[in-house]
Amino acid sequence: MVPIEIQNRIKNQILNFFKKENLFKNLQTQTKVDNTLVTEIDLFICKTIKSEIMGLKEFGNYHYFSEEDHSELNFPALILDPIDGTKGLISGYPDCSVSLALMKDEKISGGWGWIFNPFTGFDLSSSQAFSKAPNIPEGKLIGMVSRSEWNRGEFQDINQNNFSLAPKGSIAFKLGLLAAGAADFVITKRKKQIWDVAAGSILCSERDILLFNKKSQIETLNEKVLNGPMLWCKKEHYKDLKFLLGG
Repeated sequence: MVPIEIQNRIKNQILNFFKKENLFKNLQTQTKVDNTLVTEIDLFICKTIKSEIMGLKEFGNYHYFSEEDHSELNFPALILDPIDGTKGLISGYPDCSVSLALMKDEKISGGWGWIFNPFTGFDLSSSQAFSKAPNIPEGKLIGMVSRSEWNRGEFQDINQNNFSLAPKGSIAFKLGLLAAGAADFVITKRKKQIWDVAAGSILCSERDILLFNKKSQIETLNEKVLNGPMLWCKKEHYKDLKFLLGG
């Protein structure tokens, strides 16, 4: 795990960068070869985390795999999305987050994750102690879905009698909120990059919130791209929510 003093130092550097005068008025952005956007914030966070963590002796054999700096996915790996939710970030919306995972191997269980939202101060990592709740409350479930998928009408035909759906940006942020108990499940119908979901899947797994596809539980992350649809929920809820995955 990343020492808490290193986490705090990274967090403070990010927050100080966000205090840069007129940052969002004059935010520098570039269009990548895949037509997605990258900002000076993404590049700063990527550089900061790489220099702070990859220089530590305990991570000397880890492969660095970031959205802005990657080649082959090999384990053990540091998997980073410096800002998940770049479009929201550019608009100044609070639905974005740093997503950092340290994985000794491809198994979700046993990894270390960190989700940090610089706008809200939301901060959840595998280093934080917690006690698992012994029971699951009954009643209507609350789920979070992609705001872009929601706006495209991909959930408009879903009967919400037994649960409620709420749109929110940034899959990493949604998974962090799910792990923190703010919802009962998260679903996406679209493919995701491993850096989008690695940290959040680890944090959820620690709290017995599992990742599923149409057929079964997903226990490993060993591909750069994960095909949707995907559902994160408690095992006890999977049978009632599986239909959301279609098929």
